[in-house]
Amino acid sequence: MMDDLRILRVLGGPDPVPDPDSETRARAALLTRAQAAPVGAARRTRWGRLGWRIAVPAVAAAVAVGGLVAVELVAVETVGPVTRDGPVVPGLPAAKPANAAEALGYAAAAATRRPFTTPRPNQWLYLETRTTSGKGPGGFVASGPYETYTSRVWRRIDGKQLASYKRGKLVTYPSNMATPGFDFATLANLPPDPEAALAWVRGQVGGVGGGTRDGEDGIAFTTINAILRDHLLPPAVESALFHALSKLSGVTLVPDAVNLDGRPAIAVGRVQDGWLRSEMLLDPATYRLIGERAVAIADHTNRADDGTSKIKEGTVQYLVVRSGAAIVDTPGQTG
Repeated sequence: MMDDLRILRVLGGPDPVPDPDSETRARAALLTRAQAAPVGAARRTRWGRLGWRIAVPAVAAAVAVGGLVAVELVAVETVGPVTRDGPVVPGLPAAKPANAAEALGYAAAAATRRPFTTPRPNQWLYLETRTTSGKGPGGFVASGPYETYTSRVWRRIDGKQLASYKRGKLVTYPSNMATPGFDFATLANLPPDPEAALAWVRGQVGGVGGGTRDGEDGIAFTTINAILRDHLLPPAVESALFHALSKLSGVTLVPDAVNLDGRPAIAVGRVQDGWLRSEMLLDPATYRLIGERAVAIADHTNRADDGTSKIKEGTVQYLVVRSGAAIVDTPGQTG
């Protein structure tokens, strides 16, 4: 079990000089502590603008999933529309899922059919994401403005090194990841049974989320989402984690149509604090995880250290698109 102070100590790490890895973990830890605070529509937000903007797109990094490093801004790439009419994975129906459990079941089944080669410890996971988030008080979005950046990160499979671009130069440095348990070796060896996998996740986030099952399920939802987003895992493990999501309370299929870069997406979500719905976005043809977003489902007044914002129902708070993921031999390679 981890209490809030231990979360902050563990995630912050012993780094004497902050690097992007430790900064991301520290910012995410602030979000976790804020989520553990009493719920209230007008409660004072404890994290600053930068903390929300960086931490929320990698919200489960608050429990050291190894959230993405926010590296320098680069040009946004446009992904063309998908023209497929239905799932291309053999054995999956073309019809839209009727509920969240069905959608997650399809995703779990599709995961078991994907080829997978266990990476060597000295190989690297390349991960590219594009994040659109707000610049308003507390990092929330009332009606804009938004900012978009692309993050390209290489993380060594053994967890010892990290690489990212700094001022146009690819730099490799020690990962300084202080929290054990979310490295590839551990995740790749999670039990393939959904109940056991979920029990493991609960064990990592226990005590975070206000001390209630609803709060802990919210943290578990974002944690599993981030694990699936930030890693390429063995099919049996990926399948178990998708099934585990369906066992959490409050997880629903989002009825509204979702469009992601011209592509349709299936959204499975869970509401936090009564007004903010966190969503996992799935490709309706392959059921791969392709992104995530958060949407206000009710009007909300947020008070932060840098100001107050009145958020209207329907406002997208952030959008993360996973635009690339591959196992490579050296930093700089993308597939």
